[in-house]
Amino acid sequence: MKIKATTKIYGIFGHPVGHSLSPLMHNAAFEELKLNCVYVAFDINPKDIKTATESIKTMGISGVNVTIPHKETILRHLDSISPEARLTGAVNTVKNDGGKLYGFNTDVEGFLKAIKWDLGLHPEGLRVILLGAGGASRAVITALCMNQVSEIFVLNRTLAKAEKLATEFKNHFKKITITPIYLEDKNSVKKYLKVSDLVINATSSGMGGVNHFELPLENLRNGSMVYDLVYKPRETALVKSARELGHKTSDGLSMLIYQGAESFEIWTGKKAPIEVMRKAIE
Repeated sequence: MKIKATTKIYGIFGHPVGHSLSPLMHNAAFEELKLNCVYVAFDINPKDIKTATESIKTMGISGVNVTIPHKETILRHLDSISPEARLTGAVNTVKNDGGKLYGFNTDVEGFLKAIKWDLGLHPEGLRVILLGAGGASRAVITALCMNQVSEIFVLNRTLAKAEKLATEFKNHFKKITITPIYLEDKNSVKKYLKVSDLVINATSSGMGGVNHFELPLENLRNGSMVYDLVYKPRETALVKSARELGHKTSDGLSMLIYQGAESFEIWTGKKAPIEVMRKAIE
């Protein structure tokens, strides 16, 4: 694609951001649909997020994705946010519409489409173990609760964080049982693995093939599945262990693709060429 004076600019705000696959994915989509657009990465220091957000308007940037560590701090600098973003307390997509900045959280829909595509699952009626209580966990728990999950067990190394997350979402979804669990309480972990339909890792554990924690997956009941939001490497220690025990598993690449497709459609109003996007990053 040739850059012109009329080329629309999109991008991603993060720190660090050099590892992001989003430019590959979105530029492939723009090229496929012959759109005069380009997508670039912006490494934004956390102290500069207000200035960077204002620059979206000043420089006429059409939209951005937002990743760690800006998903929560950017909220206060936007003109409006979607119900999903408000519930999760995080934004991963910003659209510049005539100088007004609108925030969305496409991780919610991206996660739902990913588990349907990869595992053939819908959250309704499931009993789920959720590893982590950070920003990614908030998107996942929002998706689960908005789609009638039966029960959620939030496992975290810091129990207070799991308790805070559980309390907040129980206030919004009173019919759903949400139980905080200390990750180091091995007996409780084994107990809940035995009754869960799905285990979701929403932490950075295993990213880059390091810092993975051990779960006693031999206690996971037959037929249960494992979904790891980490996609680099494609096979984390968690995924490998679960697969060796005969459980159906998936990494987070599909979630990356589907949340990106949602962002693309918000920005352009056109249907995202998902298979082109998938091929670009696989």
